[in-house]
Amino acid sequence: MMELMKQHQVDVMLALSSICFIIALFTLLTGTISGKRKRILLKMQLCSGTWLFADRIAYIYHGVSGRPAMIAVYVSNFLVFFLTIAVLASVNRYMEDVLVNEGGMEKVPLPLKIGDLFSYIAEGLVILSQFTGLYYTFDASNTYIRSPLYFVSYIFPYSILIIQFVMLCIHRRILKGKIAFSLYLFVFGCIFFSMVQFFIYGISWMDMTAVTMVILVYLFAFLDMNERAEKANRIVIERLKDEQAGTKRLFEQTASLLAYAIDAKNPLTKGRLERIAGYSRDLAKMSGHSEDECDRIYYSALLHDVGKLGVPEDIVRRENDLTAEDDELLKRHPEMGEELLSGITAVPFLKYGARSHNERYDGHGYPDGLKGDMIPEVARIIAVANTYDAMTSKRIFSEPLPQNTVREELMKMAGFQLDPKYVGIMTDMIDSDREYALREKSEENVHKDETDITRVSVLNFDEYKDVVSDGIRLTENFTEITFSYIREKGYDPARSLPALILFDSLDACVHKDESSVRILDYLEYAEIWLDGHTVSTAARNLKVDTLAGEDQESYSVRGDGSRIYRVKAAKYRDHVVLIVSENGKSIKVTVALPDAIRYAYMAFTGEHCRLSGFDLKVTDEPLKEGDFERIAEEVSFIECPEGDIPNVQVEGNRTAESLPVALSDGMRMDLRVRSLPTASLIWHCPYILVFSSGNGRTDSEDYKEICCVRFDGEDATRNGTAQNEITVKRGDAFESWDKWKNLNKKGYESEIRFFRRRNRIGLETENGGIILRCSSILTDKTDKVYVALTGDQVALTDIRVLR
Repeated sequence: MMELMKQHQVDVMLALSSICFIIALFTLLTGTISGKRKRILLKMQLCSGTWLFADRIAYIYHGVSGRPAMIAVYVSNFLVFFLTIAVLASVNRYMEDVLVNEGGMEKVPLPLKIGDLFSYIAEGLVILSQFTGLYYTFDASNTYIRSPLYFVSYIFPYSILIIQFVMLCIHRRILKGKIAFSLYLFVFGCIFFSMVQFFIYGISWMDMTAVTMVILVYLFAFLDMNERAEKANRIVIERLKDEQAGTKRLFEQTASLLAYAIDAKNPLTKGRLERIAGYSRDLAKMSGHSEDECDRIYYSALLHDVGKLGVPEDIVRRENDLTAEDDELLKRHPEMGEELLSGITAVPFLKYGARSHNERYDGHGYPDGLKGDMIPEVARIIAVANTYDAMTSKRIFSEPLPQNTVREELMKMAGFQLDPKYVGIMTDMIDSDREYALREKSEENVHKDETDITRVSVLNFDEYKDVVSDGIRLTENFTEITFSYIREKGYDPARSLPALILFDSLDACVHKDESSVRILDYLEYAEIWLDGHTVSTAARNLKVDTLAGEDQESYSVRGDGSRIYRVKAAKYRDHVVLIVSENGKSIKVTVALPDAIRYAYMAFTGEHCRLSGFDLKVTDEPLKEGDFERIAEEVSFIECPEGDIPNVQVEGNRTAESLPVALSDGMRMDLRVRSLPTASLIWHCPYILVFSSGNGRTDSEDYKEICCVRFDGEDATRNGTAQNEITVKRGDAFESWDKWKNLNKKGYESEIRFFRRRNRIGLETENGGIILRCSSILTDKTDKVYVALTGDQVALTDIRVLR
């Protein structure tokens, strides 16, 4: 090992010295190091590189005769001794700089100043030795010979190293991290290998180790510098973020204040702009915009009506009852808004929403009459959000519309007043909003929980129907409710009773005023008092039976005079069965509903009594055909001649479908379409379902849905496996959606045409002026493709397949 090191040490020296010179160049070019530290590190690297290069020269020309070789050996040995001290002095000053800057010391410690003094003395002795032979001499063969006082050359360097070691120990709490670690390595490495070199002559252990440690000092200093730079950058970034957040908060507060000022012009629309801004942000997010873009759209929507600040307050409040002059002045608010917001040059996007939010997709809007994609996207988004909010908020002459009605109205406006793309996104949001959270939070909404028996402990009833609980939807599984009842003293016991109301409504609540009844499609089936007295309203039939024997249930009367009731109720298609039990008596009420399509809700009311302690649960016990007496025949709308496949009555969204048929190129299907009497919405129409499966059935394990297209042109595909392109046009025969729905009510003959070209499948049909085409590209190799007809609240009869 020693011989191998001796053979290659000159190459190692060359490599290390080259690294030092390269690092010196990097140090010179680095701009992130302070001037003083850069000079120290530069001196350290230059001295180290020169030191080791000189040591290499000394080894190469050692023992070589001739005057040039003698000069080379003489100069190189002088440089080795002199630069050893210079490197130690540089490390000493580096430690001083670290203690003052990183360590926070006010002045350089005295021991390190003594180390500087020792370096000067040591360098002076090296110079003296060149004339006196104090450390070494050369014989006639140009061979380096140690002098008897050679050990003196170790005294001062060792003293400097010991001082540095002591300072590292004393200031170990200040000197931390990578810089301190590199200094420890330097000191220990130099001490250890200098002792090795003192006893093992012939290899420059000390020189190579010291230079290696110097390289490590730079590397660790560089790493530390990077960490500090990163930390400083992080601090700057955090400060910038804080400043941006502060600026954003200020902007938000200013925008909110302006929105409040706009809303204050008409107290009846309080909170309107914040809602519209929220809906606009949701629309933007659903359409794939980034977070920053969503924020921009939010603020544009929040301030889109800022121009109304320039319109007299009485005109803003009377938006629906204006003179021609007033209307002209109100229509100027988009331009006034643009003018106001154009002054905010830091956020130029605000003005586009302000100017163009009253443009119509068909070009009949104002102020510029823009059409289609010429309208700025932010304005098209705001227009949809604004329209939605207008229909879901309380106004002077109207209540919030139910979601189904809102959805339909938006569909009617798609392509005319509103951008169909964002109408589609809005309708998806409506479909996901099962709790109807996307609307104005009125006092009625806020306090609705007061009549929710799953959340309140007591319901007090005075006059009959003054207070009615929220409806509980009845399903095929029995719902069981147990509660206590006590009547108010001083009232007729025969009338002070709880009662149940069976009904259907879009919001699951009982309504009495004509406007709500019409808007929310409210239909009351029957009223049932818990003593067995009943009133039938829309029910086709109603029957009350007293149960005897094992069907009776026994419940105790409490000490406070309250009685315990249990009500069990379930719905099977067009029949509802209720069982009311109290103190050993049970009655069974069977109600025949108008049809099997509508929902059935049950709500509690009463007169001069109090109900409390509600315990509600849905059991696993189903109501099945044969478990009850059918008191009216089920209504069917398909009792008519059949075509090639059986007629089908679809009572809910895709709840039934026709017998599937294999699709072939050029195939045609003719049928008669008629929506059910309960149908009231656009999508209560036929759907065309195209799918693949091994056995031609929709319940097959390998079922894959290709496309499902509604006659109104909307895509109803669930987890489709093909690339579908649907185009919808309104022909001359189309007048309005209301007339289209009326056509469905009356019934009409329809024709559907199909084609197939390898992996491409197409269909087309025209109904009531709606021209519908769908093209599907199959992504999987599929040989067997089938077609079935389905829909929502529609009867499909006389279905014929022509090939």
